[in-house]
Amino acid sequence: MHFLRNNIKGNAAQMEAILHKDGPAMVLAGPGSGKTFVIVERLRHLIEECSVDPSSVLVITFTKAAAIEMQHRFYKITDSLYPEVCFGTFHSVFYQIIRQSNPSNKFKIASEKDKYRFVKDIILKLSSIHNIDKQESLDAIEMIGDIISEISRIKNTGAKAGEHLQNIPFSNYFEEIFREYNSLLTEFGMVDFDDMILKCYELLKRDKRLLDTWSRRFEYVLIDEYQDINLMQYKVVRLLCATNNLFVVGDDDQSIYGFRGSDPGIMQKFTAEFEGLDPKIINLNVNYRCAKRILYASNMLIKDNKIRLNKALMPNEGSPDGFVYPRRYIDKRQQSAAIIRFLSDNMDKLDSIAFIFRTNSEALALADLCKQYGIPTNLDDHAVSFVEAQGVRLCENYLKFVYEGKKREYFLKIMNNPNRYISRNALSNDTLCEADLIKYYRGNYDRIKEIEKLFRQLNMLGHMRPSLSIRFLRKEVGIDKMFPKDMAALDELSELSVKIADNKTFLKELDKIRENSIGEKKAKSGNKGKCVKLMTMHGSKGLEFDIVWLPGLNEGIIPSRSCVTNEQIEEERRMLYVGMTRAKSALIMSYLTGNKENPMMPTRFLRPIRHLWEGDHSSPSSPSSGSSTSSSNSTSSR
Repeated sequence: MHFLRNNIKGNAAQMEAILHKDGPAMVLAGPGSGKTFVIVERLRHLIEECSVDPSSVLVITFTKAAAIEMQHRFYKITDSLYPEVCFGTFHSVFYQIIRQSNPSNKFKIASEKDKYRFVKDIILKLSSIHNIDKQESLDAIEMIGDIISEISRIKNTGAKAGEHLQNIPFSNYFEEIFREYNSLLTEFGMVDFDDMILKCYELLKRDKRLLDTWSRRFEYVLIDEYQDINLMQYKVVRLLCATNNLFVVGDDDQSIYGFRGSDPGIMQKFTAEFEGLDPKIINLNVNYRCAKRILYASNMLIKDNKIRLNKALMPNEGSPDGFVYPRRYIDKRQQSAAIIRFLSDNMDKLDSIAFIFRTNSEALALADLCKQYGIPTNLDDHAVSFVEAQGVRLCENYLKFVYEGKKREYFLKIMNNPNRYISRNALSNDTLCEADLIKYYRGNYDRIKEIEKLFRQLNMLGHMRPSLSIRFLRKEVGIDKMFPKDMAALDELSELSVKIADNKTFLKELDKIRENSIGEKKAKSGNKGKCVKLMTMHGSKGLEFDIVWLPGLNEGIIPSRSCVTNEQIEEERRMLYVGMTRAKSALIMSYLTGNKENPMMPTRFLRPIRHLWEGDHSSPSSPSSGSSTSSSNSTSSR
């Protein structure tokens, strides 16, 4: 162990990184290896020991939250003496460059709502031009997020629109969508975040004076989470970093954002990119987070990836053995029962337990189950906001009017959402019928047309199952368009609707969810942090917990069925690696076996550690009872 100023300790690799001054350097920082410590201590060393001007240092992170956290850590160890150091995201830095190039050039950043509206309008236009089947158009509208993600990926990788993925909706028309989308941005004086990267790159290439100004300004550039960089971001960084004093920190084994255009290959080619400049590669190979058995299993798993930098994490000296508990269950019901038993036996430790899933819907399903058993989760607030969202309430009122007696109270809430200019004076009875309204508006053709259309829609709702009803209300009636801020809540409503067979039961379920949520906010205010954490593998990145359970590790879930290329498969394996390395003391991993009629396979990723499941695991026990060996069928109470 080596000492820095003020007796701050660092291991040999950390010290090598902290004391590095000039020239390109890449720090391979595995999970729990102290990368943030290295970055902030290197910043201090540059300024206080090497007399580097603080205003000549740029620190780039991938999210605003990460930039703020890094800045706070730096201010804490330097007593806020150097506010000139620039902390920012790629987008914030590129935005500054674009604005400085032409202060009078006013442009607006397109919101998610703007992008959604543009793509939807384009789909409807193309449907009309090409006589596309209405159902295909509706399916595409429902998956607009996938189209927007592909537009983003194309821009971030510098690819051409013709090189798009084939498994997106409207793939035959993607080039037209891409072209029209960019035309609409220009027409409305907007840019999206991805355009900022392209615009910045083009400006710096074209304007030598601007490039000179910015490359002189920052003598030292540090980039965190370098494995998540995409090609266009990298090209801009190379232009800005004229001194080649580029210090990057990352772990290609944790690159899990390929859908955004992130390319771990950029990190893997670092030495070749800086050939002739003696690039330094520093491996932070000591893990201070995970117990030995957890780290051993994680290392074994990730070694199966072929496209990776050769490295292996070691446990910290004196690190405990820890526990890895393998589990298999016949079906979800059996797995869920085991989870509830485990949580019920560990109510005093909930804040130290996390369940990490491949998809958000799996996390939400467990949140619902925990709610039934009075087990608090971090998603409880999410469930409350879901039923209280305006868009959800409106869907509910449409269904209540149709299925609960065509009452005036419900009609008042739907008749002008969207606005049909129907007057309250037209509602003379406690129950509504189309004939009475038409009679009231006799001679007013426009109003009668609106009423007839509304009642056609209501009649159709009366013959639909819940999933189709919600889809119809969102797309045909236009509730998505009316409440763009409620998209997440409406998506959750759609997910729930698929599970229920009829609308009357569906309405009762919504009422039950709302009733169960009453008073919860007060209860939570005195229970801050005292809940089990449920999240996706993507959402778990950067976090750590004493106990982690990874349920449902089956083929088809991870890797997802949609993954076909070697690159996609390796990214899915990295996701599982990220999930495993969130655990400090105990890691529980489970999969479903299915039955003879419907057998299920564990994910291929478990092959290197399949010995953990050897022995008789056909009768799963509660993971909170029994012995505590790493390959045991039982999990000790923790």
